[in-house]
Amino acid sequence: MKLKLYRSSTVGIDFGNFKILQDPWLTDGEYYGSWSHYPFYDLQNNLDEINSYNAIYISHIHPDHSSEKTLKFLNKNIPIYIHKYSKKFLKFKLENLGFQVYELENGSKIKIGKDVDIRIFAADNCDPELCYRFTGCADFITKEKGSQQIDSISVISNNKFVIVNLNDCPYDLAKNTLTNIKKIYDKVDLLLLGYGGAGPYPQCFDNLSYEQKIIAAETKKKNFLNQAIMYIKDIKPKYFMPFAGTYTLTGKLSHLQDLRGVASIDEAYNYLDNYFNKNKNFTDVKSIKINTDQIFDFSINEQSKPYSIINLSEYKEYIKNILLKKKLDYETDESVSFEEIYELSKKAYVRFLDKQLLNNIDLKTDIYINVKDKHIKLSHSNKKLEVVLRDEIKMGLNCVIYKTDIRLLRSLLSGPKYAHWDNAEIGSHINFSRYPDIYEREVYGNMCYFHA
Repeated sequence: MKLKLYRSSTVGIDFGNFKILQDPWLTDGEYYGSWSHYPFYDLQNNLDEINSYNAIYISHIHPDHSSEKTLKFLNKNIPIYIHKYSKKFLKFKLENLGFQVYELENGSKIKIGKDVDIRIFAADNCDPELCYRFTGCADFITKEKGSQQIDSISVISNNKFVIVNLNDCPYDLAKNTLTNIKKIYDKVDLLLLGYGGAGPYPQCFDNLSYEQKIIAAETKKKNFLNQAIMYIKDIKPKYFMPFAGTYTLTGKLSHLQDLRGVASIDEAYNYLDNYFNKNKNFTDVKSIKINTDQIFDFSINEQSKPYSIINLSEYKEYIKNILLKKKLDYETDESVSFEEIYELSKKAYVRFLDKQLLNNIDLKTDIYINVKDKHIKLSHSNKKLEVVLRDEIKMGLNCVIYKTDIRLLRSLLSGPKYAHWDNAEIGSHINFSRYPDIYEREVYGNMCYFHA
């Protein structure tokens, strides 16, 4: 068996007579233009290699795992395997691109190649109660079966090797699923796992000072690295490889790169290796260190080239000379009037209230959306949509202020077909100010439904 690391969570597994590609994202500009790769991947000149794969596994719908900008170039005869989710957004997205999509029941094993099997488990193990405790919005009466989460875990195996791919799964949500996996497999040869968490915090929170952002970023970084340690200790693989979540912010968002609270891959290797080298109970657990475009051969336990750390000066120069100059997707759109935004907001507010009622959410926070010199207010108490000035916002009370480019805001209000609030957050396109600085999950979850 050989493993090739392309970029971020995109890896290829070659069993000799069967090859499977996982989570293809090989083009710059996902998340509305804000996520790019370093080093650059030339997909056009490597299409023959990518199209030589026999199958594709896609873990979930986020564009750094199911990149539409990448998938549109791939051979549509390659079958794609996904989890059978309750909502069919991922399935429809892939089918609309022209692929044959196979939905797998939770944990069921199917043969996809000679001596090669795959199982796909939902992160929440298709348990709506577990999902509800984690997200607060599970639907207990839906007739649609399957996971209400978006993340999945794959186990790919042949008669010799077992590979577990955790992609972005949160540990607290997925630990029950891990118990199931350990009951089925006595050993895991390779564990692919995330080491960082994307999102807008703390770099996009304007209520924090620069010093506060530095402290919050360091805390966030260590929390995700410690989550990786918990996964490794739980699974006890022969090898582990941190991957996924490796991205560089682009264009006018580049200045936020160092405040994201995401470790570099070299920091991740150092942190994890130091922990397990000192832990006598895990001396047999080793990391695989390979650079992008390199291969690890499990038959000889060696990589194609010695690992080299990232040259930070070259990386900074690449950001300055290449990525900083790129435009975000919406920066070429036509301008928008306040009146157009307000009319869309009135339609969006109806859906917002409906979802709040359906999910039995009791918000304690007022939400304000900054539009030019005004703010559209979503009151938590009187269920009214209002227009207020900045001076009328009572900062001492529970409130969150959203601010984004008005052209992107128009797309967000128009619906997920055009832009999705969650993706805009992950892409660092939204600035927030919240008072007090407390995370109320329901606010950001319900805002995903604020669209026409």
